This record gives sequence, C-alpha cells and structure tokens, in this order.
Amino acid sequence: MQPGTARTILIWAVITIASGLSAILGWWWSTSTAQLVTHTVQVQNKLGDLVIAAQDVESGQRGYFLTNDKSYLERYNSGKAALLVIHSDILRSVADNPKQTELMSSIRPLLEQRLATSDASIALFDAGNIPDAIAVVKSGRGKNFMDDIRAKITDARQTEAEYYAERETAFQRQRYGLLMALVGMLFASATLAMVSVSRERERRETIEAAARLLKTSNQELEKRVAARTAEIEIEKSRAETERERAEGLLRDVTHRVGNSLALVVGFINLHIRHATNPQSIEILTGARSRIHAIASAQRRLNVANDLELVRIDTLVEQVLSDLSSATIGDTEINVDIPPLLAAAQFATSLCVLIQEFVMNSVKHAFPEGRAGKITVSLRQAEDRGGVLEISDNGRGMTNLADDADASYEPAQNAEGLGAKIATLLSRQFGGTISYGPASSDPQWPGTRVHVALPEFELVKSAAAA
Repeated sequence: MQPGTARTILIWAVITIASGLSAILGWWWSTSTAQLVTHTVQVQNKLGDLVIAAQDVESGQRGYFLTNDKSYLERYNSGKAALLVIHSDILRSVADNPKQTELMSSIRPLLEQRLATSDASIALFDAGNIPDAIAVVKSGRGKNFMDDIRAKITDARQTEAEYYAERETAFQRQRYGLLMALVGMLFASATLAMVSVSRERERRETIEAAARLLKTSNQELEKRVAARTAEIEIEKSRAETERERAEGLLRDVTHRVGNSLALVVGFINLHIRHATNPQSIEILTGARSRIHAIASAQRRLNVANDLELVRIDTLVEQVLSDLSSATIGDTEINVDIPPLLAAAQFATSLCVLIQEFVMNSVKHAFPEGRAGKITVSLRQAEDRGGVLEISDNGRGMTNLADDADASYEPAQNAEGLGAKIATLLSRQFGGTISYGPASSDPQWPGTRVHVALPEFELVKSAAAA
C-alpha cells in the first residue's frame, strides 16, 4: 500500500469515526433533552390529575350532604383514594428536583388535613348530626385547605412550565447543532472523496506503468522457469528411481530378516526334538513361539506398501494365522481390529505382546480335549493411544483345587515368564495390564486381559472411510 493511499484511508477512517461519535453524542444529547421535556409534560399532567382528584373529593362531599345520595359518597371515596396515590407518584417523579420536592412535600399535610375535615363532617352526617356536619362545612376550614392546595399546585405547575420552556429551547438548539454537525461531516466526506479520486487516478497510472514493466520481466522469468522445470523433471525422475530401488532393498532386507528368524525357529525345533529335559523343552518352546511371532511380523511389515506405517489389523491376523497353523491346534482365534495404521517400528512389539497373551490362554485356559475360543481386539482410546483386549472362554483366573488336572494353572498366569515379557513390552508404550473374568459363567468364566497403551499411536486407515 502506498503512503498516500494509507494516509487517505487513515483520514477517511478518522472522519468516519468522528462522524459516528458525533452522531451518537448528538443523538444521546437530543434524546436526553427530549426525555426531560416528556418528563415535564408528565409531571404537569399528574398535577392536573391531582387537582381533579381534589375537586372530586370536594364535590362528592357537597353532593352527599345536599342529596344524601350514596353515589356521591362513592365519588368522594374514589377521589380520596386517588388523591394520596397521585401525590406519592408526583413526589417520586420530582425526586431529582429539590425545589419541586420541597413544594410537593408541603402539600401532603394540607391534603391530609383537608381529608380529615371532610371525613369528620361525613361522620357527623352519617350519625344524624346534620347541623354539626353543616357547621363544619360552613366553617370554611376545608375551603381554606383547598385554596392552599390549589395555590401550591399552581406554583408547581408554573415551575414545570418554566422547565418545559427551557428544555424545549435546549432541544431545538441541539437539533440545530446536530444538523450542522452532519452537514459539516458530509462536506468533509465529499472533499475527501474528491481527493481520493485524484489519488486513485494517479495510483492507476503508476500501476499501468508497473504492469508494463512486470510483463517484460514475466516473459524473461517464464523462459527461466521453463528451463528450470525441465531440470527438475529430470532430477525428479532420478529421485523416483532411487526411491523405488531403496524401497525394494528395504523390503528385501525385511523379508530376509524374517527368513533368517524362521531359520532360527527351525534350529530351535531341532533342539526341541533332541532335548530330554522337560524344563529345557518348555524354555525352548517359549523361545520358539516368540521368535516365530517376530519372524512372521517381520516378513509382513510391508503389507500396506508404506515405509513408515503398516496395516496393524492385517498384520495381526496374518501373524496369528501363522501361529495357529504352527502351534495352537483346534483353538479358534478371532481378530476384532478395525482398519488401523501403526508405526512399523512398533508393530513387531505389538505382535509379540499379543502372541504372549494368546499362547498363555492356549496353554492354561482349556483342559485337554476342550475346544476353546480366543478373541483379540484393538481399538483407539478416547483420549490417545490404544486399548488391547484378549479374552477367552476357558476356566478363568481362579485355580480350582478340586480340578482333575493337578497341573492346572490360571488361564492368564500373571507370575510366569510370558507375563513378565508382556509387562516389559507394554511398558514401551506406557502400558498397564489388568486381568478379569470374561463372562459370568461360574464354571467357565474365561479371562479378559485389558492392556492400556497410551503411547501406542493408532491412525485410521483410508479403508475405514
């Protein structure tokens, strides 16, 4: 933005803000004065209502004495009730005016004395003491009170009339001032608009000259860009070739590592067949299962064709399928994992962790001859990380003393080597492990292992969309 344009916009903004503030101030000023004028009119009307109510009291009393008609008495009572209410209302309305407040406050005792005189005469009249009642009226006390009340009300109305004239004059002056301010602001805006048009014309000429220069520079730049683009395409082609070669090499290395681990599994199988010590056989069998899980996962790390992320659901299904065909036998394994992606560097650890719990269930949950069912589920946690659950329908965690199988151990042995390995693996992801029954069946409650993995990041795969 050019300095001249910025200065014009700044001046325009100042004028606009000043115009707005002036309009708001003038509107508030005029509205306040108009409210004062309205307030004066309302007070005058209430003073008139006060006079009417006093006249109703006076005429109601006289009519009742002359005609003995109860309807005049009703008029007297209604005027009496309205008289004090109207006076209190007026007193509240002029509370901000000390002069009027003092004047209206002095009327209150007169009203009360006038009403007391009238009530006394009516009481005598109702008691049948008509001469005394007439005497009270003829004494002139009530008339004197009314004359004082009318005089004070007249003074109050005169004062309000003076206020009205002053406020009306002020209101007219404010209207005129507001009009002049608006005319001045319109004139200033028109002047600024003319200046802006002139500046805009100059700016347009400058832009056209710059556009011509830019066009010439752009043509030269296009030539350079075309040459540079051709060079980038050549480099890009080379980079793609190198990337494909690197990916192929990485996949080959990963597959070779898996095959090497499978070869290690074969050597361990050979040792198992020639071992005679049951404890050695058990240790070698456990090592074989773990290495087999690592080898199976290693061979399939690239199923998602990604060097950083792998489809964890597909990887777990294939690893458990290899495990089932190799060691599990008749036990059914169900995998309940949605399409999720995980870092390839952590996928193998997760597969080994799952394999430990699955093999523990296979080993301890089901007595010989009973077909079992194991369910593996993995989902994203609500806040972050993942939640892994392995459940079976076996005998559960409780060790039954009267079980026919004396060698029976808990379905998930939390004290064994497998549990310790699982604990170490879960700690890589800040994990915690908890055990509990999988169902309410007292005979076959099963076992559910709940593993919270807050630091194991899972991402939804595009296949889930």
